[in-house]
Amino acid sequence: MENRVALSFFPPGSVVDLVANFALELAAGLVGVFAGALLALWADRRARARQAAQVEAELQRDLAQSRKLVISSVVKNTSEAKRLRASLSANDDPYLFQVGFELAVWEATQAQFVRIASLDERVLLTRFFDQVKRLTRLIEFHRQVRAQLEMRQGGLDPGDQALLDDLLERLRIVADEIRIDGIVVVTDLGDPLHKRLLGMQAPAAPASAA
Repeated sequence: MENRVALSFFPPGSVVDLVANFALELAAGLVGVFAGALLALWADRRARARQAAQVEAELQRDLAQSRKLVISSVVKNTSEAKRLRASLSANDDPYLFQVGFELAVWEATQAQFVRIASLDERVLLTRFFDQVKRLTRLIEFHRQVRAQLEMRQGGLDPGDQALLDDLLERLRIVADEIRIDGIVVVTDLGDPLHKRLLGMQAPAAPASAA
């Protein structure tokens, strides 16, 4: 009886309207929370993508700068290998060779370059500079052998001459490998200036159709 009296104070339909309004407000609140969460997630993803793009751009700038320095070193060492090969062909005394191979740039940038460069670049450049190191060791070894032989009494015997000839042939082989590898590196990775310094001509542009 009391419940019927209490309900009689509300106009007809007011309870239904109250419940409906409450349900709408609750639904709107839930939708707002869900939409806010989605918006926050979208904003976070955009920020992460933007940060990743910035990091990638910085890596590419670092790679381009390191590549330019390293390829310049490749050009110098390739030119020195060509000079050495010409001296060997002219039968100049290797003990008096005035060649200077450059490894400081590669040693300073190798760790960073290997970390961010492509596999092909790493293989090409690591092989090239390993060959340069090998050639510098061979030149130094040849000079030491030549100096020791010159300090001995008497002239060179056949065994001594055979040893020197073998060392000269190994120098020729490694110098040729460096020259060829250097041309490959500059062809693949160098810019027009690097190619001109090695005397490499750019391919002619195709003639346009009439």
